[in-house]
Amino acid sequence: MSRGYFVEGVVLGAVTGLVAGLLLAPSSGEETREKLKKFRGENEDLFQETKERTEELIQKTVDAIERGFSRVSDSMVKSSTKRGKS
Repeated sequence: MSRGYFVEGVVLGAVTGLVAGLLLAPSSGEETREKLKKFRGENEDLFQETKERTEELIQKTVDAIERGFSRVSDSMVKSSTKRGKS
């Protein structure tokens, strides 16, 4: 695992934990909404960076899965071609 992914995971986990803590804290709905608005306003850059990094990570994951499917497909074609020649 690269260091970049670890840091991204830590940041995403921290943001998720903070939001969950705000939502699960024993406060009224109005107080909770105000806390969330304040938190988001104070941390807009963090939210934007986390969103962008998450989107990049999702795209890298999708690309890796597609490459894996392509390799499997190529392998199956080669295997069936070898069988046909035998």
